[in-house]
Amino acid sequence: MSDTAILEIVELANGEVVLRPAEASGEPLVSIRFSEEAVELLKRSRFDVGREMLDHAITRTHLWEGEEEEPQDSATVH
Repeated sequence: MSDTAILEIVELANGEVVLRPAEASGEPLVSIRFSEEAVELLKRSRFDVGREMLDHAITRTHLWEGEEEEPQDSATVH
């Protein structure tokens, strides 16, 4: 038996982009909800933007590796 979790990024019927275990039901691990203004600006690319946000968060922070990254200068993204 493997300790590796299989995760999926999906867009729910309510428009949220979520990260969840592939074969689990219940509350997602991470949820991204876009404001109405953002939905209007992003149009059909909302899922792609949400997926990139989650991918960046996971790879940059080593979220699933159990390692803590050295603190860096905080950055604000606009």
